[in-house]
Amino acid sequence: MATINVRRDVEDMFYRYKMPKLEAKIEGKGNGIKTVIPNMVNVARALTRPPSYTTKYFGIELGAQVSCDDKNNRYIVNGAHDASKLQDLLDGFIDKFVLCGSCKNPETRLVVSKRDIQRKCGACGKRTQVIPTHRLTTFIQKNPPLKDDNGGQHATADTPGSANGVSSNGSPEDSNQDPIDVQLSTITAGITLNDYSKEAEEKWIAKLDMSAEAIALRQKQLAGGLVESGEVGDLDENTVLGNYIVDEKPEDDEIYAKAKELGIHKKYRALRAVILALFSEAPVQQLIDGIKKHADLLLKFGPESKHQKAAIDSFVIIISEHMDTHLKKTGLIFKALYDEEIVEEETFHQWNKKPSKKHVDAELVLKIHSQAQPFFKWLEEADEESETDDDEDSGSE
Repeated sequence: MATINVRRDVEDMFYRYKMPKLEAKIEGKGNGIKTVIPNMVNVARALTRPPSYTTKYFGIELGAQVSCDDKNNRYIVNGAHDASKLQDLLDGFIDKFVLCGSCKNPETRLVVSKRDIQRKCGACGKRTQVIPTHRLTTFIQKNPPLKDDNGGQHATADTPGSANGVSSNGSPEDSNQDPIDVQLSTITAGITLNDYSKEAEEKWIAKLDMSAEAIALRQKQLAGGLVESGEVGDLDENTVLGNYIVDEKPEDDEIYAKAKELGIHKKYRALRAVILALFSEAPVQQLIDGIKKHADLLLKFGPESKHQKAAIDSFVIIISEHMDTHLKKTGLIFKALYDEEIVEEETFHQWNKKPSKKHVDAELVLKIHSQAQPFFKWLEEADEESETDDDEDSGSE
């Protein structure tokens, strides 16, 4: 699944906010011709807006009738419209109804009242009003998003089989569990990946730390997306390093020398920048071979658990951006990391127990996690064989 930056005017390859590239499929002919948007749910989910909002916006801008079938995830705009044209229109929707009017961060929630609609920003904390005269504003006021735990209203992407997060029995879907844990339990029980409460994920997203420190951190994340845990001093250097690798195509020793020059040669976030720059656009087999080729470079950044976790997270990001070609090779990618001792067994087991959801949509993480299970089974069998060999050796003494 191809992904693009939510803000297409931002060319930074490390930009944190991604969405699927809009797809369009033209059906019918003559007066019955129509454009189906097969991935509208995923696009809207990335924007944390219901797909009916984006579809209705297209209809308003094009002067066309639309059809929103939430139950079957089918969203249609009458007439023939190519994907690039709809993508351009989506930019307008994002600017008017998603981006913060102050800092232009897409990390916003809609707060709807009879008087107006405001975008509440999770990065800078400000509220900015959407255009009151746009026809979609009236539609949103008549079809408001769900209420959050504090009584405010926020947008949620519709869940398959529900309308705006309301279950088929008419009661709001709810879960106090982390959505990743909910999904993992459904895998264990043999339930399909779609059988979980999307509202639970939205509530999790809404639980943002609004302290001044957290807001400042998220503003810095918007600039490059490679910083965590309150350490913000080397964000620019990480981006410089990544861009240097992409632009100059340097040798491994030159990459490490550059990281040392920037003072980030032992930073786990720098390791992530290196991995993303080296492997993001590599065909999957070239990626697997490249892990062995660049192993010495990757190991130089540090052997600590946080470096190993950064390596896993980086390759999960890459897999998520090339699901069609990379997903089925997840186990081979992980095995290459294990064989080259970039990631140790214990760190893999920690990730298997609770995959990180910081950088990739929870639904994609779970698909990757599920695909990796043969690798973890292989690890367990290798451990069992090792223990058997040890027992036999001790018994022969």
